[in-house]
Amino acid sequence: MNVLDHFGLNEHPFRLGPDPRYLFYSDQVKEAIAKCEYMARERIGPIYLYGPIGSGKTSILRRLNDQLSPDKRYTIAYVIAPNVRRPNAFLRLIMESFEVKTERAYDQSLKNFETFLAEQYQSGVTPLLLVDEAQNMNRDTLKLIHYLLNFETATTKLLQVVLAGQEELAAKILRYRELASRMFPIAINAMSPLDLEEMIQFRWMVAGGKQLPFVPGDGVYKAIFAYSKGLPRDTVKICDELLRELVVEDKKQATVADVAEIAKQLNLQI
Repeated sequence: MNVLDHFGLNEHPFRLGPDPRYLFYSDQVKEAIAKCEYMARERIGPIYLYGPIGSGKTSILRRLNDQLSPDKRYTIAYVIAPNVRRPNAFLRLIMESFEVKTERAYDQSLKNFETFLAEQYQSGVTPLLLVDEAQNMNRDTLKLIHYLLNFETATTKLLQVVLAGQEELAAKILRYRELASRMFPIAINAMSPLDLEEMIQFRWMVAGGKQLPFVPGDGVYKAIFAYSKGLPRDTVKICDELLRELVVEDKKQATVADVAEIAKQLNLQI
C-alpha cells in the first residue's frame, strides 16, 4: 500500500517544492505578501526579502507572482539570480525575461531597457522584477540593480524590484550603503510552534486528508518543532518521511520516538 491509499489522501501533502497551493499564510507571510503588493502597486520602492534556508522565501515570491501576473497593470519578470560576475550577463537575463531586445553593447542594452520602462509607464503598466536566490548577486550585479532604480520620473519609480535570498543577501545590501538606503527590508523568520502545527494541518487538508497521523498534545508537534527549528522545509521533510515510515510499519499515528528516528536519518538535531 502507498501513502495516498494508507491515509486516504488525494495527493502528497508534504512534498518539497514551492507549490503556491501549499503556502501556509502565517501572519508574517501575510504581512510580507501584502507589503510587496502595496509597494508594487504604489510604486514606492524596492524590497529585499531575506531569511534562513528553508524559511519559505521562494514560496512567497511565487505566490506574489501568481497573484499579480493576471493583473494587466503589471508586467512581471521572475528570474533566479545566477552566480555571475558581470552585470552585462545579468542585465541580459533581466531583459530577456521582460522580452526586451538586448544588444551587444552594454550601454545600448541599458538604453533599450530604459525605453521599455518609459513605454510601460506611459501605458499605465508597472514592470515588476522578482529575483530569487539573490544572495548569489555580487557587488557588480547589485550595482546594476542600483542603477536600474535610477530610472524614474520626478514622482514615480519606473521599475519595482523584489529581491529574495538567504541572510547573506541582507549582509551584502547593508554593506552597500547607497543601495541599502533605497531598499526596504522584510525579514522572514522561523515559524512559531503554533504556526508549525497549523501549517501541517493546512497541508493535510489541501491534500484531502481526514484524520491526521499527528495527535495534538501527545508531544509529536513539539518534537517536530524542536528538530526542524520551526523551518517550513525541514518540517515538510520530517512529515514526508514520517508518512512513509508509518506505511511501512502499517501504523496510522506517529509517536515522538518516530519523529526522533526520522530526524536522526535526516541529520537533524535538537
